Parts: sequence; structure tokens; C-alpha cells
Amino acid sequence: MKNNKQTAQNIRWIARIWGSISLAFLVFFVGAHLIASLTGDGEPLGKFNSESEMISFAFFPVSVIIGLGIAWKWEGLGGLITIAGIIGFHVMRPDLIFNVMIDGLAAPGLFYIIYWFLTRRLNNEK
Repeated sequence: MKNNKQTAQNIRWIARIWGSISLAFLVFFVGAHLIASLTGDGEPLGKFNSESEMISFAFFPVSVIIGLGIAWKWEGLGGLITIAGIIGFHVMRPDLIFNVMIDGLAAPGLFYIIYWFLTRRLNNEK
């Protein structure tokens, strides 16, 4: 029992550390794009080539940022939003299915879901 609880805590900390790094990178990435568009050095704000591109952007990086942020408070919900966003992104962009960088940024969502599942199972055993 104690070993299972320790395993769950280890998974939680892996998810939090990895998720924080992913979240910081994505916020920097989106923030840099936003600042570049506001200063006139980048593409104009809100300029998407198609609706498909706009929906893809909503799935990745927006839903991943939202999911990883929520996961700090509610692991299950945040992980679900993150994983749903990355699945939606891959449905829209199947050419990027095996992109390690994109999937690596969203992987903490899977760890949050595993942690949530383990803690629910541990609580039910009590």
C-alpha cells in the first residue's frame, strides 16, 4: 500500500516538473509570437491561412496550455483537457502524429491522468 502511494506521488512529481517545463516553453512560444505580431515584426495577429489552421492552433498549443495549467489544481481534468487537445490536433494534422516535440510537450497530461487514476484506486481500497 505504501509502495503504491509512493509510486503515485513520484508520477505526480514527474508530471508536475515535466508539465511546468512544457507550460513555460509553450507560454514563451505563444507570448513571443504575440509580442512579435503586436510590434509589427511578425505576422499580423489572428492571421490564419484557413479555419483548419485556426482549429489546430486551438488544439495545440492553446488546449495544452490550459490543460497543463488546470492540472496543477485538478490533475484528472487538466490531464484530460491536455490529452483531448493533442488527440484533436492529431486528428486535424495527421502528418504530425509522430512528432516527438509536440507529443513530448503534451505527455505530462498522460502522467496526470495516470496519477489521478492511481489515487482514485488507492482511495477506493481504503
